[in-house]
Amino acid sequence: MKKTKIDWADSTWNPVTGCLHGCEYCYARAIANRFGWHANEPDINERVLYEIPVFDGKKQPYPFDFAPTFHQYRLGEPAAWTKPRTIFVCSMADLFGDWVPDEWIKQVFEACEAAQQHRFLFLTKNPTRFGRINGWNHQYNNEYAKDNMWFGTTITRQYELNRIRELPYGNAHTFLSIEPILERIDLDRYLPTTDTRWHCSYCGHYTDTYTNHCGSCGRRGGYSGSFRKQPVNWIILGAESGNRKGKVTPRREWIDSIVQICDERKIPVFMKESLRGLMGDDFRQEFPWEV
Repeated sequence: MKKTKIDWADSTWNPVTGCLHGCEYCYARAIANRFGWHANEPDINERVLYEIPVFDGKKQPYPFDFAPTFHQYRLGEPAAWTKPRTIFVCSMADLFGDWVPDEWIKQVFEACEAAQQHRFLFLTKNPTRFGRINGWNHQYNNEYAKDNMWFGTTITRQYELNRIRELPYGNAHTFLSIEPILERIDLDRYLPTTDTRWHCSYCGHYTDTYTNHCGSCGRRGGYSGSFRKQPVNWIILGAESGNRKGKVTPRREWIDSIVQICDERKIPVFMKESLRGLMGDDFRQEFPWEV
């Protein structure tokens, strides 16, 4: 577990490193490739996964560069960290990528369970993997969605807003990381308001309260309205950092539009330092918990 420059978390913890998404703006890949061990890294298209069951005495955080790697020896770190922290889990990976074995995820959850003094934040571009942790048809049951766990998804462009619907429901805490903002993003119809109504996709029945079973035809899972059936609890905003060729600089009106929607729905907004110059006196860093 390490201190971090990520301003919305106290620490990062990387029991899994590496990713196969291939995002052109990825800072993590550059770090892993710079400090990696370059040990027999496969062609990324082969999707070979490495497990390191025990620490071998060499302090090597990226033995296979950015190839997905399970650092099993790190699982006990959160429990040993006695002071409560807000921990970003797998800042150097996507723990919920399609290529990650179920067993790796299970062991990470169990390590979080053993360290309830901390707050754990999970962030993915593939929320379908945990989208129904609290639901009837997901392989992970309710016991994993603890009060100290937060589940988020990354949004960079408008078409990615469909990911919001996959965030868990029920008592799970949820958030969006809209970073880097690559174009104007309209959240309005993707987040519910106090007067949002839902209708059954099968029979058309309307209801004012979201439910998983239609009160008219009895079928399961058919209601739709706004894409999100419950509000998200927090939104993080940030611009692309670094000097990548083709880097997108967000416009002030893009940020203002998102903030307006959040204020209307009473969702806390956290702006990363990359937006301080753009936002001036309107810069804000709000948390959904006491700090």
